[in-house]
Amino acid sequence: MRIDKLLSHTGFGSRKDVRYLLKSRLVKVNETIITSAKHHVDLKSDQVFVDGTRIEYEEKVYLMLNKPAGFECTHTPELYPSALELLETYREDYIMVGRLDVDTEGLLLITNDGTFSHNISHGKKEIYKTYYVELKESFDEKYIDILKQGVFLDDKPLKPAYTKVLDDKTIHLSIAEGKYHQVKRMMHLCNNEVVYLRRIQIGELKLDDTLFPGESRPLTDEEIEMFI
Repeated sequence: MRIDKLLSHTGFGSRKDVRYLLKSRLVKVNETIITSAKHHVDLKSDQVFVDGTRIEYEEKVYLMLNKPAGFECTHTPELYPSALELLETYREDYIMVGRLDVDTEGLLLITNDGTFSHNISHGKKEIYKTYYVELKESFDEKYIDILKQGVFLDDKPLKPAYTKVLDDKTIHLSIAEGKYHQVKRMMHLCNNEVVYLRRIQIGELKLDDTLFPGESRPLTDEEIEMFI
């Protein structure tokens, strides 16, 4: 792997930032100072240091983030900071699996494994996402069967959605797709309005209730295997 790509993936900023480190003679591979961004690193045998600190590289990364409101799920945010800024280390190859709206909280998976991401978002196995939903008005339970039959958005049918009523204004809603503002638009079809939304589960994987908003942790091997 090129040294500039390695350092960018381990939290040292953009390729431009990395080139500055190299020109400043702060990067060593083994005992040799490296100034060329094209220098190739053997991940199995080489040791890389930046300003005297050894760099550890993880080839595949799988993280669970409890996303708070006020963060965009993108590498290039426009109005709000990126959810990736909440992580200890930024990598250009991170993929946010099943992006959440700015004002939506909860379970966000982050990885650099394209197959893992594809299996969740577009795989053959149907993976439902479950949301905790607080509503402006009381939820009319006649919509439980209507949502289960599948409603239309953008003139296209949705797969069955499953509703669990917690109280008159609070539900759990499980959906198979991840369309733009889908939960909010589905509640509009139910003559209601979402006032608070948090994703709590993807497939069998539940949001770790020990994570405070903005905190993250690596997935366990068992959790990774749910989607591989």
